[in-house]
Amino acid sequence: MNNQASDKKKGHQPLVLCAVCGGIAAYKVAEVVSRLVQQGQSRVRVIMSRNACEFIAPLTFRALTGAPVSVSLFPRHPDSADQPALPHIDPAGEADIFLLAPATADAIARIARGHAGDLVSAAALALPSHCIRVFCPAMNSAMWSSPTVQENVLRLENLGWLRLGPSSGHLACGGEGIGRMAEPEEIIACIDSCLKKQTSLSGSTILICSGPTREYLDPVRFISNASSGLTGKWLALEAAIRGARVIFITGPVCPDNLPRHPRIALVQVTTAAEMLKAARTHAPQANAYIFAAAVADFAPAQALPQKQPRTPGLTVRLHPTNDISATLSTKRQPGTLAVGFALQDSLEDPSAEKKIRAKHLDAMVVNTAAAMEAESAGYRFIWHENGELHREDWGILDKPSCARRLLDWLATKLGQNRYP
Repeated sequence: MNNQASDKKKGHQPLVLCAVCGGIAAYKVAEVVSRLVQQGQSRVRVIMSRNACEFIAPLTFRALTGAPVSVSLFPRHPDSADQPALPHIDPAGEADIFLLAPATADAIARIARGHAGDLVSAAALALPSHCIRVFCPAMNSAMWSSPTVQENVLRLENLGWLRLGPSSGHLACGGEGIGRMAEPEEIIACIDSCLKKQTSLSGSTILICSGPTREYLDPVRFISNASSGLTGKWLALEAAIRGARVIFITGPVCPDNLPRHPRIALVQVTTAAEMLKAARTHAPQANAYIFAAAVADFAPAQALPQKQPRTPGLTVRLHPTNDISATLSTKRQPGTLAVGFALQDSLEDPSAEKKIRAKHLDAMVVNTAAAMEAESAGYRFIWHENGELHREDWGILDKPSCARRLLDWLATKLGQNRYP
């Protein structure tokens, strides 16, 4: 029995439509499709660009899905029951998730500019409004760094597309650099999250503080830290996928580490004082706070108005900054949840449990300095339940997985608060 026949027995299932473009990474999409079919949580259909057929045969995807694979706007046999008469509308019009992988520079440009001259770009325009759009860039590193490509990527993100990757490593051209498509495991995890939990935070507003702060000594020198903001980025994207409105307050980070989604409002600040002011302003709108920022604990008592010349020595007087998480958590409205992150010398450091009590937090994610600028890290989760502290070691997780774990817990707690 093929997939389509099974679907009739199972009743309606969400549809994942995979659009495969012409890149060597197309072989990875076969593994993604195979695993999605095996999971059985969704129907899976595939469309392909003509260039994609140079790298992998449509027959491969037909065998994996048991469903016809379209490669052209004009099917050879439009009267056949096996071929849709309008391939850019059927199955695009009923897609719940649209996966563009590998997302080549050409495909990104066409879709970002609203072109419809090929099957993949036309299908992208015909998607229903509820469809979650995910793209996985894959290309040569020089192409990826091109200002034109970056402009088109940002345009897609601002239209609500979720970007996975690219990562750094060995490229098909023989070089090393950024441009590798996200691995199947990451793509599957993203789709699973979209399928299972895309409405679990609907109606919620989540305030997230992310990234480092900078405390200036003079106009050009500052005290800061190595926070990349990646944890905050994945928390914001995961919350948006689940239907939440996100107020994202971030210190200075690389533009690639900023989350882009229509439900994410970016508030960019520099210093700890600015972050606290912004958080206070937006806190009344939120029913959950996540404090993932690496806020400087100290700032110069007085920033000097001019760049100081090089001298044999410099004495700087510092004063402590306000504790943002403690300040907001203490004064929050009843029913508002507050979660903090604590960087400790070890995951078992007992001072983390003192912090969760002192800051009046509902939960805390503990990590170590190894998490700074890293793609993955070790985590421990501590939370209040029934008047007691509970602990769970999460082990080594990549940052998207850490975000999913935390928001699983948060969605459950917010649901309990909303529906007592």
